Amino acid sequence: MARAKRKSKFDSKFKSSTPSDLRKENVRSERMVKEDMPKLCLNFKDFDWNQCPPGQTFEEWESEKRLSVLMKKFVDVCMYNRTEAMQMKLLKVYGDFPDNSDFRKPDYIEGDVEWGTLQRIGGQKPRLAGYIIDNVFYPVFLDREHRFCPSTK
Repeated sequence: MARAKRKSKFDSKFKSSTPSDLRKENVRSERMVKEDMPKLCLNFKDFDWNQCPPGQTFEEWESEKRLSVLMKKFVDVCMYNRTEAMQMKLLKVYGDFPDNSDFRKPDYIEGDVEWGTLQRIGGQKPRLAGYIIDNVFYPVFLDREHRFCPSTK
């Protein structure tokens, strides 16, 4: 006949206070790494043609040979996610619509959105101003003279 195994003090020191079968599984939320974050994309549904000036039209940018530079910038920006684009200074996010802007916020853009610009479009001043939600940038204004959020120098 088999003898019952006796528990020693040593066995109880290493026993878990909660049985492993009672632990919750898969409750840890994983952080997204750069490779998992979606790339930026563009949506022109809210482009404002009514604020020219201070903004410009695509035709004006085409006649100034800026439109092809802008198109190349689209290709460049869409290779990165939001964080990467901001780190590379291709995208600047301001948050609220700038108080000192020469533009006015269009009435049809509702809700709490983050306003910003795509930058480095063939020089220091030219920008594409708009707002961003998650990984989608919605261009609203062509801004050749940096009048969307003028710096106070």
